[in-house]
Amino acid sequence: MTLAQRRARLGIRHHLAARATTVEEAVDGVVALHATDPASVYLSAWSRVRDVSIADVEDALYSRRTLLRILGMRRTVFVTDVATAGVVQAACSYDVAARQRRLLEKQLGTLGHPENVARPGEWLDEVMASVEKALHARGSATAQQLADDEPRLRQQLLMAKGKPYESIGNVTSRVLFQLAAEGHIVRGRPRGSWQSTQYHWSPLTDWLANAEGSAGSGAGRGAETGAGSGPGAGSGSPALVPADSPGSAAGNPRHSVPDVAGSGSGTSGPGRSELGAAGQPNGSDLGTIGGSHDWPGLSEDEARATLARRWLHAFGPAPVADLRWWTGWTAGQTKKALTAVAPAEVDLDGESAIALPDDLAPVAAPDPWIALLPALDPTAMGWQSRDWYVGPHRPSLFDRSGNIGPTVWSDGRIVGAWCHRPSGEVAVRLLEDIGTEKTAAVDAEAARLSAWLGEARVVPKFRTPVEKELAEQGGKELAG
Repeated sequence: MTLAQRRARLGIRHHLAARATTVEEAVDGVVALHATDPASVYLSAWSRVRDVSIADVEDALYSRRTLLRILGMRRTVFVTDVATAGVVQAACSYDVAARQRRLLEKQLGTLGHPENVARPGEWLDEVMASVEKALHARGSATAQQLADDEPRLRQQLLMAKGKPYESIGNVTSRVLFQLAAEGHIVRGRPRGSWQSTQYHWSPLTDWLANAEGSAGSGAGRGAETGAGSGPGAGSGSPALVPADSPGSAAGNPRHSVPDVAGSGSGTSGPGRSELGAAGQPNGSDLGTIGGSHDWPGLSEDEARATLARRWLHAFGPAPVADLRWWTGWTAGQTKKALTAVAPAEVDLDGESAIALPDDLAPVAAPDPWIALLPALDPTAMGWQSRDWYVGPHRPSLFDRSGNIGPTVWSDGRIVGAWCHRPSGEVAVRLLEDIGTEKTAAVDAEAARLSAWLGEARVVPKFRTPVEKELAEQGGKELAG
């Protein structure tokens, strides 16, 4: 498998060389969108969907509810379609929940302020059950409202005692994090704008019961999306991207996950009785997806095999190490999943890699394309081994924790970076010469993004060297 073939697959399957027609289709192409920084979800959709608006993304997330925020791979928040969310829950989230549960119990028992919590496991079970009951009564609630209902959420922890960065804080966010990781509650609408990180929480079963296509759903399309909720639609694809490029999956807006529906296997993930004190309510009684599928509807082994197949179609061929990193699985979990998948071994420019056995035929190279991707975009964060698309530009593009900033892409590789300045300008810095025609296409795409964002201003949650330099340069020019 050649490098050119990898780049061709990236462009087509990630909807960068062939724009998607719906937000769901775009998400399906990359399995999940990174959602740690809320703005990335909208900008990743803008990069992949023709004529998309903020309202379109909000409609999918909050009105039709075909997309769902979920804590998944590597303890990161993602946006996936509902069926994939069930796969992620069983394949990754339960493991995250178990690890975080042990950590939180230890913190409650040793770092409590002004004193430690006695029997932290039992205490946590009681508080979580109480919060879930309060949330069901309200329907949806903010963290503050839930703390009013259950005052024990204001239990404090003293972190990093004696250090310069010592801090005291409530356990509210940690408990809500735990409930979400276990699959009991879900992040709904943000409290503020589309860039807010503060959400209204809802019971997962209630949220899914009102999803598009579910039993008893009476919500109309766009019923919860207010007028003027964000920037308007984009003005079309960049000059180098034809509207109907090869590889477009128009007409197939949502992915049907194999081996999920009707599996009857139930969940092997931990409920609270497995995570904490015996005799407490069990998390396996989580209701149904749309009134028909058990949540998450498949065993952890089945889910890992399904997720491995999804990743290999979107990101393969690739080394096994990349799959293990992306999922956050152990070596044993990765090996077991791949045994079920039975991938083909391929030579990737001299490196051993794997691919789906029925996905070895070459794909046609797309027409030349340009894309501006946001910080933490799933394409940029899809592999651990990144030299084949990052090249020599790594020091400028990543922060110290390995988070990538906004990037400029040309035909399957990164050629520059961009930032959104306080003036509203989307400023670009090319890191190599890509020729006159492509440079003009980059400038046109930057202008299109600036117009699409309108009055909104986007600053990445994790700043990178080149993004900060570009932003500061714009500030100096304004001051001058």
